[in-house]
Amino acid sequence: MRKKSGFHRLLLSYLPVFFVIILTLLLLAYLSLSEMSQRSASKANMLLSHNISQTIDDALRSLDELVNNELRGNDAIKSFFTPVPAADRQQTDYEAAAAMSEMLRKHPILHSMYLYRTSDAKVLTPSSLIPLGQFGDKQFIGANISTLTPLRWEKKRTYMEQPDAKGVSVVSLVKIANLSDRSLMVIHVKTDALSDMIAKMSESKLNFVELVDGDGKLIASKRLADSADGRGETPDPGKELSFVRSEYTGWSVRSGIYNSSILDWVSSLFYVWISFGFAVIVLGAVWLFFVTRRNFRPIESVASRIEAFARQKSEQLRIEEKPDEFKYIEAAIEQLLDQHSLMQVRHEENIVYRRRHVFLHLLEDEHYAGRAEHAMPSELSLLGLEAPIGGVIAALIEIDQFHEFAGRYDRRDQHLLKQVLSNVAKEIAESASVRPCSEWVSPHQMGFIFHLDKLDEPDELERAAVGVLEKMRAWIEHNLSFTVTASIGGSCDGLDGLPDSYRRAQQMLGYKSSLGTNRLIVPADIAQPHGEMFKRLQDIRLICQAFRSGDPDWAERLNELYLSVREALFTRDDLFHLFNMLTVHLHREMMELPGEFQDIWYKGFGRRLDGIPERHETLDGMYAELDGLLQEAFGQMKAIREARSAHQTLQNVKAYIEERYGDPELSQAQVSSEFGYNASYFSRIFKESFGVKFIDYVTRIRMDKAVELLRETSTPVQDIAEMVGYTNALSFIRAFKKHTGTTPGNYRKESPDAL
Repeated sequence: MRKKSGFHRLLLSYLPVFFVIILTLLLLAYLSLSEMSQRSASKANMLLSHNISQTIDDALRSLDELVNNELRGNDAIKSFFTPVPAADRQQTDYEAAAAMSEMLRKHPILHSMYLYRTSDAKVLTPSSLIPLGQFGDKQFIGANISTLTPLRWEKKRTYMEQPDAKGVSVVSLVKIANLSDRSLMVIHVKTDALSDMIAKMSESKLNFVELVDGDGKLIASKRLADSADGRGETPDPGKELSFVRSEYTGWSVRSGIYNSSILDWVSSLFYVWISFGFAVIVLGAVWLFFVTRRNFRPIESVASRIEAFARQKSEQLRIEEKPDEFKYIEAAIEQLLDQHSLMQVRHEENIVYRRRHVFLHLLEDEHYAGRAEHAMPSELSLLGLEAPIGGVIAALIEIDQFHEFAGRYDRRDQHLLKQVLSNVAKEIAESASVRPCSEWVSPHQMGFIFHLDKLDEPDELERAAVGVLEKMRAWIEHNLSFTVTASIGGSCDGLDGLPDSYRRAQQMLGYKSSLGTNRLIVPADIAQPHGEMFKRLQDIRLICQAFRSGDPDWAERLNELYLSVREALFTRDDLFHLFNMLTVHLHREMMELPGEFQDIWYKGFGRRLDGIPERHETLDGMYAELDGLLQEAFGQMKAIREARSAHQTLQNVKAYIEERYGDPELSQAQVSSEFGYNASYFSRIFKESFGVKFIDYVTRIRMDKAVELLRETSTPVQDIAEMVGYTNALSFIRAFKKHTGTTPGNYRKESPDAL
């Protein structure tokens, strides 16, 4: 095997440049992030300093206001500074001390406080009354009595109540209690309390926060709060990032981060490092240029050797712009690959088209099928058919509920699932003696041609094909999310009988609506009697009339129609026609009802009724949706009827008519009088409630009873006429023919249920 010396030389030439530039970019990225981090830290420290300064100012300002309020409004403290009889002085001093104790209790930030009365040079603390000469803070009092500068929060100092006591580091606020003799009120806040406040607001160990006075001397800091030995009285030597001065106290809050030696030094030279990084990148680019130029020389030598040929073939290669050394080779290779790919695709598409063309012509064209076996062996070979052919049979598989299938899967998924069905058919057929070829003859139907070279038994081919189709149907039911229905035509000896077998398979598949889905339909399944459409017309008219008039018997009549149709055998086209007749009669009957009933029907149910046949493939599905829809519409109409005041009376009228329909004297005048109504008013409310005139309703009841008697009894027509309220047989026959379209005698002869 030849060594890849050129590859290794190129690799070793470029890798050092790559690593140098990458490391430089990483360094620049680190420095940039470090600089951004420092700027972010500076902003954060500035915000922290502002917050701490504001918090300390708020705390001290609240104490300032507290002292002012106490001096103005606390009678006990005011009495300490006013002259009182000697007998009352002790009680006055005690009350003032108690008031100071209460202030210390309510404000924990206060460490201590005292009152100085100039008139007798006495100092009152919460626990004692001390002469000025014995008080540990007498120098501070002397300095503030004689000062002329505005009194404000003092700098950090040491406070002792007794001369020999241990001092406490505090900041003090002095207030003049009496302008006439410059008596004072002094409060103290421990600097440790301020340090604790700073520590709670800044818990990070990476930064420092300090409170300094106007001279830069440390008052409090986070480090002082953390040190238990009291050290750290000087400002922190870390890098200062923010400095905020308080206008109220004159103090300042400074914050920053602790020094980190070499990293700080590196960061301080940020722009120097940036300049160095860009210089390295420029040097790397120059290095790449010279390395590329050196390594390109062998390629340039090879390219020059093909240039002469490239000039001769440039027109064939369709190079319009100025070519480089590789353009000729690239164009030639691309043209060769394009031509090869195009020819391959065309060849495959042509085979698919020819196969489908031959398959469909064998199933549909008798002339083509008759001469294909002997005259077109190459065409038959596309389907795997070879002469001589012992026997063939056509079959169909149809996807059930195809509109749901198409809505659930996109075109790509549908194609994949159909390909799965084709492969399943081939695999199942491999274990059988029969050989199939298949094609999709429509978006939802797959056609099959089963064939055998030699038939040993007359029904051998049909049994084998039935076995393959049944196994395929069962596999689809258990492994896919949809089902299929299959049908099979009759077997024939040669290809010339294949179109007839295919037509028979199509016809049998049309009975799927009556026989059901997810099954195999064979010729024996359609041997039962076929249903007749005309005999269902009278039942449909009675159902629609009962529905219009509010008679609940319509549901039972509809169920009887459904059962009778289910027992017979109808094609899908027959069921469509039957359903359309029902729809037309329902719409016609609804037109006879008042406007409010028509609004219910046409706005909520009419359109839904029209689309039922398209949504279902079987009679059971059509009936289920139809019954539910009519039950809902009937319920809404029933509510309107029951809301009317005369509804119950009219229901009694219906019952009265159904009991006395055989009375020849039954008339609108007689019934309206019986129930206490005016004849014209009775006629109007009857028509509004039932959608039909009184006389038409009575006639329908009499005709329904006459139909029942004609079917179930052998009573003469004359007697039946008298039984349903007609004294004249001719009048009865005319009314019956008008109602049913035929005479009583002919109806009895044509009815299959008549005795």
